[in-house]
Amino acid sequence: MAKISAIIIGSISIDRTIFDKLNDVKIFQVTDRKSCEDIVRKVAEDDLVFIISDGREVYYAEKFFSRLQPLKIYLVTEAQAADNKNLRDVIIQLPAQDFTQIIHDIINAFSDFEFIDLKAMLKNSGKAVAMMTIENSLEDAVNKLIAENETDIKSARVILVSIFGTTDSLSMFAVSDATEKIQETANPDADLVWKVATTDEFGNKVKVGITVGRFLG
Repeated sequence: MAKISAIIIGSISIDRTIFDKLNDVKIFQVTDRKSCEDIVRKVAEDDLVFIISDGREVYYAEKFFSRLQPLKIYLVTEAQAADNKNLRDVIIQLPAQDFTQIIHDIINAFSDFEFIDLKAMLKNSGKAVAMMTIENSLEDAVNKLIAENETDIKSARVILVSIFGTTDSLSMFAVSDATEKIQETANPDADLVWKVATTDEFGNKVKVGITVGRFLG
């Protein structure tokens, strides 16, 4: 299993209790220069480090964390992602609404992907975009995400898909159909990685998350 850490920077408002649901993910809070130096030592041997920021402190963070060997993924809001185009690592832009919940979902999804493949796919990929929805059916969820994000999905070289629902809602036919729709929308040369997990957390509804990156052109 990959060793994962999440580093929270600045005064961003995050409900930290939500991270309690994440098994084996270490959470750190940056408070000053000394805490940065301590955290660098603690996460040096990890495989993947998420750096969560409200955007204003991203370059401050880069100064301290750029020398880390683990794959680094910055999680910021959409507007802040647009202001930070020069980061050398992966920067995933997230919708401002439900920021904490989406961060939790992304870290949770990444923790179950095959890490070696992820590192090769995402390294130096620059900006990425995360999207998520909860709908009455897998078909509705996939159709909504494609309709709202078709351009990003078509132009991405890397696509990570996570699907959560009950056994009844995630039938073999439904998952196969969803997979086919995303593949038809994506660039033929794109790398796709899938995670499908059964849970009753969302009742009869289905949650689908798609993260796309390493855009063409």
